[in-house]
Amino acid sequence: MKKTLGMLRAAAVVALACASQAPAFAALGIAEDFQTGLGGWTDRDPRSPESAVVADPLDAGNSVLSFLRLGYGGSLMSNTAVTSSGLFTISFDYLGQPGKGGVAGNLGGYLGVSSGVFSGSEMWLAGTGGGTPIDLIDDGSWHHYTLTFQSTIGQSLHVMIEDFDGSGGVAGDVYFDNVRITSAVPEPTSVAMALAGLVGLAVVRRRANRA
Repeated sequence: MKKTLGMLRAAAVVALACASQAPAFAALGIAEDFQTGLGGWTDRDPRSPESAVVADPLDAGNSVLSFLRLGYGGSLMSNTAVTSSGLFTISFDYLGQPGKGGVAGNLGGYLGVSSGVFSGSEMWLAGTGGGTPIDLIDDGSWHHYTLTFQSTIGQSLHVMIEDFDGSGGVAGDVYFDNVRITSAVPEPTSVAMALAGLVGLAVVRRRANRA
């Protein structure tokens, strides 16, 4: 059944992180390298999972996250929520492999945050195909991304990841690794520097109802 993609832009404020503007100290919330499976995560369909830990296609000795099926609304959610009254910082590695039959630049890898596990509001922070603060690169190489942002959906956030079914990709052509999110507690001088670099780009993506 054909899926369609709707994008809802919201008034969320996002700051692209720079090393010189990094918070002075932070409380580590989630740090996942997928070496021990998905025990800290919940799949949207546990009986027929959409997500899986697989061998890194560029380094067989490393384990990474990929997807068995295309999905929507977050195929995989972190069980742990990170809480902050201010800014959050999220970082991760992403690999998109267009050689598997998908459309380069729109393979469907997406990462965001949610106020609940498969419930509540969503903020999509990174994805392919445009419309998110971070536009993921699908070129067959690993890329590292870091984003500092202010939530518009609450102060307690779960991480969500998917291979979106409204994209031009196929199942198993995107990979994620080294996902980390922190609740940042900057010093006053760091706050002033960070605010100077804020970019109003955050997006809440709403998917259209399936026919």
